[in-house]
This record gives sequence, structure tokens and C-alpha cells, in this order.
Amino acid sequence: MFNLIKELTEMIGPVGQEGPVLDRIEDLWREAGAQTERTRIGNVLARVGDQGPKVLLVAHADELCFLVRAIHPGGFLWLANGQGWMQTTSFRNAFTIGQRVRVLARAGEIPGVIATVTGHLATFALPEPSALTWRDFWVDTGLSRAELIARGVTPGTRIIWEATTEQFGDHVVGKALDDRVPLVIATEVLRRVPAHQLNCRLTLACSVQEEIGLIGASALSAREEYDAGIAIEVGLAGDIPGVADDMMPLALGAGPVLVHKDSLVHYDHSLTSRLESAAREAGVSIQHAVFGSFGSDGAALMKADIPAALVAFPTRYTHTPFEMAHLRDIEALVEWLCAFVKKGEG
Repeated sequence: MFNLIKELTEMIGPVGQEGPVLDRIEDLWREAGAQTERTRIGNVLARVGDQGPKVLLVAHADELCFLVRAIHPGGFLWLANGQGWMQTTSFRNAFTIGQRVRVLARAGEIPGVIATVTGHLATFALPEPSALTWRDFWVDTGLSRAELIARGVTPGTRIIWEATTEQFGDHVVGKALDDRVPLVIATEVLRRVPAHQLNCRLTLACSVQEEIGLIGASALSAREEYDAGIAIEVGLAGDIPGVADDMMPLALGAGPVLVHKDSLVHYDHSLTSRLESAAREAGVSIQHAVFGSFGSDGAALMKADIPAALVAFPTRYTHTPFEMAHLRDIEALVEWLCAFVKKGEG
């Protein structure tokens, strides 16, 4: 499974520009025997099974990104956030400075680095900052403003992390585990459960633009009805220095996660309970959680009167180019969802 995780996480697929990921997922789901289709805004759907309740498994294709907001006369690229965007950003996001990036110019990728005033110059040229603003860092590609424009860089050009996905023992580290690994999980469910073993009419969905407001899932839920929808996501592991156990009691390697509530919605209690029962019957040890500062496609489903649940694998360092998860948790989540769709409870 690691090889597919590496392939998908290293692909280009920023918010609103998810095409390569959508193409690959559609190919994978067709190869696994499902009938596929695309919606008008790009969601990929795969269907299998012809009896029982209509069950949806959804994971999103898009990865976090920056956008060029302006080009400095010296050729530096000023950034806008691909999610919400305010004048200041948190010092917690200072990890972005020094990271290598890929500028997705119209004429092809341009390598760059997120830079700031540093070291010797910073100590005498600038006061110590009291806030981190979007003017305190930029992308340096080594190209001039004219060269960037000639390569097709404009405001709105997407910029993503330059990061490979690696295996550290039983752990996987890289960008876009959120939410490419859940796409691997959905693919494995499709591969491992033959149609005749399904006790539901199963739809897999690869949604677009989750990171900017659950856009793909909202569109999907407006066009189709399901008896149950399960969003597959990364989780929030708290097993790192500085995070108290009573704030986030989730650990890598301790099993996948059943999320009861996040900052957008309380998930459907009945469906959540059935998922808990399916895990117990399958012998899959799970963790339980309540998430803050977090949302998923499941909220869009609930708003459309589709009972929804959220399952995840615990992940350290979310929304970074060095997200980390445990392969055992990922495998256990596959086993759990396989058991659920075989049981067929919508």
C-alpha cells in the first residue's frame, strides 16, 4: 500500500486544480471494476453493488496550497493563502519559511523557496516582529519579474510544497497525506471487497475543493441522496511534546479514529454507533475523538439530510509538508471499512 500512498501524495493537486489526482483515481477505480463518472465540477464517482442501502465513502483530492497574489518588481512572489486569508498569520505557521515549493506556472513548474530576511541582515536591519504577516515572507525563484511573467506566472498561480513521501520505519511522512491517503483507503476497500460480498450499493467519491469550504461534497449532496455517508480523513494526533493528553488523547499506532464531533457538526449518532459495532465485530481496535479547528466533507452531507460519520487515522503535523502517520493505523482503517460495507448497514 505504501507505493500507492507515495504516488498519490507526491502528485500535484492544489485546491481548484486537482486534475491529475482525479484522473489517476478514476483509472484506479475503473481498474478495480467500478463504473465511474465525473460531475461537472470534477468530483469522481465510482459505483459497485446492486442491493441494500446506498452508502457513500468520500475523500477529497485537493491539497493545501498558496496562490500568487502579486509579483514584486524584484521578482519575488507575494503569497495568498489557499484557505481563509487575513492580514496576519500565526507564528505557528513560521514552519513555512525555508520550505521548498513548486510554482505551477502555465509554461511548467518553477522551483522556489519560501524566504524571509534572515541572519546577519535581520539582526541590524529590522526590528523584532510582534506578528507574522503576509509581507514577512515570499517565494524566491531566482527569476526576474519579466521572466516569471513570460513563464505564465500571474496572480492566482498555485504554489504547492516540494516534498517527497518517505517511510520512516512503520511511519509514512510527506505532504498531502490529507487527503490522498484516504483515497488509497477507499481504493483498497474497492479492491478487497468483491461486489458479491457487498450488502450495500456502494459509491466512492473523490471530491474537489474540500479545503476551501467542502465545495465538492456540497455539490455532490445536492445531486444525490444516500442512506449513509462516511468521510475518510486524517486525524489529529496529540502524542507529541507540548500537547496535553487531556487535549487530544490520540496516538499513532493505537488504531484508527471514530470522530464524534468536529468544529462544524455533530456526526450522526446512529451511524457512528453502527461503525463502532462493526469495528468491534471485526476485531479492529479504534480510538475515539472530538476535534476542534477541523471540518470534513461529512458536514456538507449532514446539511443535505444525509446521515454522516467521520473516520480517520491519527496524523501528526497536519497541514504541513511533513505530515506523519502510522501504516498500521491506515491498514486497520481499511479493514474496518471493509467490514462495514460487507455488513451493509446504511
